[in-house]
Amino acid sequence: MGKDVMALLAAPLLFLAPCSSHARDAQAPVPPKEYRELMACRDIGDASARLACFDRGATQLDAATRSREVVITDRATVTSARRGLFGFTAPVGRLLGFGSNDEDEMKEVESKVTRVGHTGDGGWRLVLEDGSIWEQTDTRSFVLSPKIGNGVKITRGALGSFFMAVQGQRGIKMRRVQ
Repeated sequence: MGKDVMALLAAPLLFLAPCSSHARDAQAPVPPKEYRELMACRDIGDASARLACFDRGATQLDAATRSREVVITDRATVTSARRGLFGFTAPVGRLLGFGSNDEDEMKEVESKVTRVGHTGDGGWRLVLEDGSIWEQTDTRSFVLSPKIGNGVKITRGALGSFFMAVQGQRGIKMRRVQ
């Protein structure tokens, strides 16, 4: 191949590297300034200066949490928030810093049916115990009709789809509407 052809083939690769690096950086949340400043105090050698830095940093972090500029939470609360967002196809969770990698992403949830109905086109509409409402998006049907109290398992499918299995039956395609 000629040099011109090689240059044309390589040019798009120059643009991919910064984009993929930027995408990784955008997914990893940067800790708040108050936290970073508090952690920087550890590097101060003089004990009294380090203590003064920690005191100042703790006061700033406390003020930021009281004013809700910084929110401190535990893993159980984050998991609960992820569960509450499960099923929405918009990346709402990612905007809040959840699901920044595949390891963090919730793959399935289990719940119970609290209300059963049909959509205007005859598909299933199920309300679960967490208040989420799911509607059928395909034409398959359950072997046994869902009933109040039935256990359900919702799993993530490809391209933002979700499958709901009721009482261990084969899953049908559903979307969360509320």
